[in-house]
Amino acid sequence: MQENINWSKISSLMKIGLLGAFIILIGDFLIGWGVKDLSLPGIEGQISQYLTISDSRFFWSSILGVIGVPVAAVGHFGIYRLLKPYSKKYAKLYAIGGLGFLVFGGAGVHLSSVAAGFFYKYMATASPDMALASSIKYFCYFPLPLCIALMLFWIIMGYAHIRAVAGGFSPYPRWCWVFAMPAGTLLITLITFFGNHAIVNAITVGAFSIGNIWALGGHLLMLNKAKENYDSKGNRNF
Repeated sequence: MQENINWSKISSLMKIGLLGAFIILIGDFLIGWGVKDLSLPGIEGQISQYLTISDSRFFWSSILGVIGVPVAAVGHFGIYRLLKPYSKKYAKLYAIGGLGFLVFGGAGVHLSSVAAGFFYKYMATASPDMALASSIKYFCYFPLPLCIALMLFWIIMGYAHIRAVAGGFSPYPRWCWVFAMPAGTLLITLITFFGNHAIVNAITVGAFSIGNIWALGGHLLMLNKAKENYDSKGNRNF
């Protein structure tokens, strides 16, 4: 029996999710916008832009990430609803990935990563000789475990999406697998080849957020086509 899908509701969920993704991106831009001092060696040069960021930018970046991640997760629930009638297996995997994204994303990875930059900034002022080593230790003890957990869920989510859409287990055309979040994230990282500029560095920091916008925006853009396919072919339960 064909499952009844509320397409208007799904559209609203995706639009809410897009709003959340843009909120996260603004937060990423607040701490990513700056030019690195590449005269400094190694890691110091790569994180030197944090030395010039104001305390208010650190604060608002944290707040926007904590707010934006759960709002963005709403959009992925809409995608889950479209996968479920076609494949409970891939829909469940997608939901697991989305849950991890919600749990570890905002209050976890985003907030702790911003805190690491804040820590480095003040350590560089208080004890320049110990700043880098202490900041690396801080990052390894706190943000890194959360980053690893988030990456695992992100991979699960991306795998489920690509397998479902490319395999025909969704109402979307098979080529719409390109709207998986990892595809958008990896694509935008190519901007690093344009060099050390404030906009480039900001986009690089916001790569995951842009990948999120890519995924939700792509699904929303193709939603009418998905509805046409669903209405013409009906529900397939596997």
